[in-house]
Amino acid sequence: MDIKVEVGDKRAGAIPYESLPAFTYLFRELGFDVQPDTENKKVHLSSALHGKRIVISSDYDVKYNTFRKHLLERKVLEYIQTFLSACGAKVILIDEKKESERADFHVCFSLFEIPGIKEPILELIHNSKSANKKLLDIFHYECTRTRTKFKSNEVVRNSSNPFINIQIMYPVITDEDFWEKLGEKYAISITIGILARFHESSPLSVLSLIPIGIFSNMFVHSENTGLNLEPAIQKEKKLPEKKKFLLKKPTIIKRKEAEVFLDYHIFIEELEERNKIKLIGNLHIKNIGTEVLRNPVICLRSSPSESIKISGQILPPNVAETLGVMKNEETQGWKYMNDEWFEEMEKGETWICPIQSKNINPRQTESLTNLQISVLQPVENSNIRVEAFVFFKEQDLEISSSNQISLLLTKKQG
Repeated sequence: MDIKVEVGDKRAGAIPYESLPAFTYLFRELGFDVQPDTENKKVHLSSALHGKRIVISSDYDVKYNTFRKHLLERKVLEYIQTFLSACGAKVILIDEKKESERADFHVCFSLFEIPGIKEPILELIHNSKSANKKLLDIFHYECTRTRTKFKSNEVVRNSSNPFINIQIMYPVITDEDFWEKLGEKYAISITIGILARFHESSPLSVLSLIPIGIFSNMFVHSENTGLNLEPAIQKEKKLPEKKKFLLKKPTIIKRKEAEVFLDYHIFIEELEERNKIKLIGNLHIKNIGTEVLRNPVICLRSSPSESIKISGQILPPNVAETLGVMKNEETQGWKYMNDEWFEEMEKGETWICPIQSKNINPRQTESLTNLQISVLQPVENSNIRVEAFVFFKEQDLEISSSNQISLLLTKKQG
């Protein structure tokens, strides 16, 4: 009498009845949940991850960041979900925090494209319940394999469930290059790390995660040889094609779009008669569209105009070609747009443009650095404000800065 073998909800083959005890013992040692059912002449195997609830999500504690790559972040999570689901786990991809309260394990993930860094960085944040030596060793090895700098930090967090928080930062590259060179590797590496979290104490149990087809040859009988490979060979020929999501390329919709934002520091010098206030900052223009943006024109609008002077590495038009920075035999940098720039500044507007033609490619950030804003006559109970606008005339595109400089000067109460 033969006993049918089922793995998950699929038939895997059959074993002789007299082999059932040894078979049960062997596969329990391999990490399977083995349930013999002699009444119905079958034995059921389940993966070591069967019944485990793993929640994966974007990091909802990270605020909006202009460098965050939400679409690629989601794609990495979808791949992790597919990999873990194939191992028998119940994987829940969520956007809300409440679902994590009922999870055996929670993985938060965020992805950033950072201008200026030279190599990718993966930072792993975990609590004492979540990480074991195997998990940390796996992440360290996988980061070394992908030439990614690895950082690990344990935090004390009031959480009843184990979690890991993974943050990846990488240099500026196209989305397609990121996925081909790094994205898919990161999805695989993170999945391997999660599996290590569940299997450190019984390493052989990882065999239960292998798809059913690999074990098929062990279970199928033949009257002549005791092992019939033909059904397995036929099954191999009928394997489904690679999942569509692995082949599907995202449809790229052409769009002209940019983000503009300011960063700055305030310096206050205390004098006997009055305080001297100065701001040092930068204006960043990031192309978040798919088209090249050409020749940005910047307008800085200040109020009250008579109290504010804007300067920095900006040259008057008549000397820009002579004094600009030479790079590849071209003059680089920024200049005031009009000969009447000083009069315009006194009226509250400063117009700035590149000395030479300047292109900003998709995912590239161009910056007007070392802006110096002086408050000439600080008046108590006044509001100092500087706003930024960027115009691309060729593309008929206008963008206002996502933030502005705003200072409220109040009178000190005696």
